[in-house]
Amino acid sequence: MKRNITIFFALLCTSLAFGQGKYGKVLNSKKLALSYKTVKPVDKDDYYQQYYWLVKAEQLKTYPHLADIKPVVLYNFVKKVNPQNPTKKLDDRGKELRHTAELSLDQYFKNKNFQNNEVLLLNLETYVDPSQGEYFTKVDAEKIKQLVPKEFFGFTSLNKKTHEETNYYLWVDKKNDKFSIVDIIPNEKENAKFYASVKQYLPKYKFEKKYMPTVKKGTKGDKTDKDFFYIMPFEQNKDNIEYKTEDFKTFILSQVKREGEAWIGVEKPRK
Repeated sequence: MKRNITIFFALLCTSLAFGQGKYGKVLNSKKLALSYKTVKPVDKDDYYQQYYWLVKAEQLKTYPHLADIKPVVLYNFVKKVNPQNPTKKLDDRGKELRHTAELSLDQYFKNKNFQNNEVLLLNLETYVDPSQGEYFTKVDAEKIKQLVPKEFFGFTSLNKKTHEETNYYLWVDKKNDKFSIVDIIPNEKENAKFYASVKQYLPKYKFEKKYMPTVKKGTKGDKTDKDFFYIMPFEQNKDNIEYKTEDFKTFILSQVKREGEAWIGVEKPRK
């Protein structure tokens, strides 16, 4: 059964928070690694999970097109894509695999052998998700798209086991110094007027989640428009729409296009 993570994140749709667990305040992988000798066995779940999040976030930060994103934003993004999977939630096989991975990781960390080590990273991935199931995902940094430079990014996560791809959207709200994982598809209950408008013009229109949309900002010199994001779903030679939002909660239909016809504006002018 397909997992609909996009809906899950739409329900969250809040600013991400710092830290989690005992080691959540440590936001540098090297610093965390060097503290290994003080880690108690009961804290291994939190310790290795935090190290995994940090390493993955630091890997993303090395790509030029992500250089302007704050490290803590990438860190929180990785946490959302790969939530913690505590040992107590694993089946017996999962616990066995985690234990084997832990023995290997312990040797590397005791010897401070954790720089660019593929075997360590493999054991780390096995530790955080030994079942290679719900949380076993991969974000390919080279495929991360700047839909709006420095403000809005599209991420595609691949589940290595099922090979399912899920699109995520990261909004860096510079105006309020916040960042959120958002859904670009309007929530139907919160945007009844929007859906009524779509149905009025295009009764059979359906949103397509597989493809990333085209996103652009409003007119820079217009105070009433500059903060809007205009979203146009994947362009095909079919019915299509363009809509806008300031907060990814409330959406307004802007333009519609019937198959074979030109675009027409449908937004009512402001009073």
